[in-house]
Amino acid sequence: MKRYCLLTVLLGSFISGCAKPDRVITIKSPTVGVFYTVETFKAGGPASDTTRVYAHFERNGEAKRLLVLEGGNLTVKKIIWNDPHDVTVCLDGGITETFRNHVTLIVGDAPDDSETINNSLQEHCNDQ
Repeated sequence: MKRYCLLTVLLGSFISGCAKPDRVITIKSPTVGVFYTVETFKAGGPASDTTRVYAHFERNGEAKRLLVLEGGNLTVKKIIWNDPHDVTVCLDGGITETFRNHVTLIVGDAPDDSETINNSLQEHCNDQ
């Protein structure tokens, strides 16, 4: 019985990890080729929706994407670019499961082929 349950959990994780989001919002940055996406996956049944925020970097035909934030029933109110390398993610509820306050996106070997972004979370951001 334990093997069956483990297999079911692993298969469920694999399928949900490959699923396409139900909604994607793109937030452009002041830096060309850098943007964030807020991806929402609607759950069926009693499970909660999942929201993921990714940092993206595209340059010279190469692309990199890193997870910044993930959680259940998360409401991302907005993403504010304070400057080209500093972001505030404004939340309006939910449970944060994963958060990276620092991401470095690398697509090549040259100095211009990487971007580092500092992230911060804030609940109930004032309208800015």
